[in-house]
Amino acid sequence: MILEILKSYQQEECSVESVIERYIHFIMDEDSNYKSIIHLSQISLQKAKELDHNFKNTRKLKGRLHGIPVVIKANIYTNDDLPTSCGSLILKDFYPNRNANIVDWLIHEGAIIIGKSNMSEFCNYVSNHAKDGFSSLGGQTKSVFGENFSVGGSSSGSAVAVSTSFCCLAVGTETDGSVVYPAAHNGAFAFKFKPQQVSTDGVIGISSFFDSIGLMTHHLSDLEYVFSLLVDKPKMNSGIKKVFIQDKSFQLKDSENSSQKILLKTKEYLLQKEIEYVSGEFIEDINPYFDMMDIICQTEFKKAITENTDFSEEEFIRSCRRELLGSHYHDIHEIERSFSSNFQESGHYQKAINTIPALRESKAKQLKTNGIDLIISLTLGPDDIASTANLAGLNHLVIPIQLDETLPISLSIMADEDKAHLSFIFAEEFLEFLKSEQT
Repeated sequence: MILEILKSYQQEECSVESVIERYIHFIMDEDSNYKSIIHLSQISLQKAKELDHNFKNTRKLKGRLHGIPVVIKANIYTNDDLPTSCGSLILKDFYPNRNANIVDWLIHEGAIIIGKSNMSEFCNYVSNHAKDGFSSLGGQTKSVFGENFSVGGSSSGSAVAVSTSFCCLAVGTETDGSVVYPAAHNGAFAFKFKPQQVSTDGVIGISSFFDSIGLMTHHLSDLEYVFSLLVDKPKMNSGIKKVFIQDKSFQLKDSENSSQKILLKTKEYLLQKEIEYVSGEFIEDINPYFDMMDIICQTEFKKAITENTDFSEEEFIRSCRRELLGSHYHDIHEIERSFSSNFQESGHYQKAINTIPALRESKAKQLKTNGIDLIISLTLGPDDIASTANLAGLNHLVIPIQLDETLPISLSIMADEDKAHLSFIFAEEFLEFLKSEQT
């Protein structure tokens, strides 16, 4: 775990070089089974040696992530030996001359970026028929649970990388489910910040309006630690008084009826803690907002490509048709739809952009008026829970829950920005409650 590694560095029980070398060799030995890492750094060992040298001279760790091995999604800018490929053959030789803001922060804190993760190509905005986790450059990312299980997308490789312990921390991006869903499919812990909360500058995403940074780890304590470094501590540390349960999300037909067991255990925990709860649908009529999200994404995707790569619109479409169509995809419908859209000119884009903030304001008011601290949901239930969080502008924590011998099922805990710390309190205590129930 991260704090244990930092302690071992401080006490000179191991060097950064030895730790990074161990992780790199592990990836090289095992990742052929998963294809989670698309670009492996050739300079990370040199960076590790530099940290060791500086520590020897100063006796101080560089930062709060000193020597921690990190994998980042392949759509995030780095000014190093790793291309920012978005998983695409088209961008296999694209090397930006600057870092994304999140990368600058990681480096400032002493983290070592050991590689970039495979992903659904261009954040799954190529074709309606594309498989999650597939890219023309990296191939098909495979779930930690086997080839017959969905890997989720588009931050597929990031989720697999932490679940296989190829790194301590993986960074992904999300427009609508691209962090929380692959985390849930691979038994990883994840935290998706609300849009615009953490800078996405230097990210080639789909929509600057909806895109968010997401963190993934193998341990909840690691996730909470990194989260605490990125956000200010709350002024008041009040407890959890009331939660909203998204009932419909637990209506999942599974052979072990695990979803209903989790719902039952959740309510038992709330009763034990004397936490009030209400049930229902947080956004009752969500479908019209999907249309607005689609308009925004179509309009902003082509802008994301032309502003963050070396392509013009015409060059990008030609390259996609030449390199991707036929050989890797039956169609490139999503790309063509975006680049032929005219919602900016028609005024529909601005109307959609103006509507979403009003929804977020009304949902924030609903939470405050009703004294609701958290929203609890099944991550992979029949509801579009990622969309609920993104449209409402909420933080989104995902925790895997293991019941009996079944595969883990993930629980979503959503909150407004000023209540996000309560998500971790709930997660820690609820997992401890489940553990005590099983012993």
